[in-house]
Amino acid sequence: MEQDHRWKSHERQYTLTDSTFTKSELPEEALPISQATRQRVYPRWSRERLQNEAATLKFIASNTSIPVPKFLGLYEEDGLLHLKTERATGIPLDDLASDTATKHVADCLESSILPRLRELRHHTTGSVDATLPLIPPSRITCNDKRPNWSRKTSCNTDFVFCHNDLSQHNIFVDPDTFKITAIIDWEFAGYFTEEFEYPLWETSYKDRGQDYLQTDCLISFLDDTGSAPVVRGL
Repeated sequence: MEQDHRWKSHERQYTLTDSTFTKSELPEEALPISQATRQRVYPRWSRERLQNEAATLKFIASNTSIPVPKFLGLYEEDGLLHLKTERATGIPLDDLASDTATKHVADCLESSILPRLRELRHHTTGSVDATLPLIPPSRITCNDKRPNWSRKTSCNTDFVFCHNDLSQHNIFVDPDTFKITAIIDWEFAGYFTEEFEYPLWETSYKDRGQDYLQTDCLISFLDDTGSAPVVRGL
């Protein structure tokens, strides 16, 4: 009999079984309360991000050989949207705390996975599901709190597909070979310029500096019709 493992974050609740993984919106009473305003903090685009991940998982599985969890369903239960996938095999890269594993993964990402993602191109920024709003990566929205962003359109297919959160905890690997077994958490994925794909895989979250939050150039790009951003450190 499968044993369920359940936990919560400030935005999601999760259920892990021997064979499946489900994440969903939090019920209102479980949302955190701001110390400043004493009001509940509602995640931005909570439903839309799950819808985006569902569309992305199907898109990536159909158009690439990049390993992603198999999409099993997107459904509503008790008024909350749920996303269900097969359980990813392997373990998160940051669980290994290994420089050798990190280098192996970086080499694979840079030689195989990122080039394949960049072959997926479009003339409009945002999700593969054109009915969804533009959802910038979280490192932008933690600095800029505006409720809505406008899509950008180009005469050419200038925009490439980005995961937008390729952190070590979202990259699963075989603990013996360090082969990438799954890339998870595609909530912020979409078409942007390749500079949006910051190399978060190079360090664990706890070792990450503040330079990755230097997003002024990315915000300016989303705001205007200028050229692609130039990001320091890439």
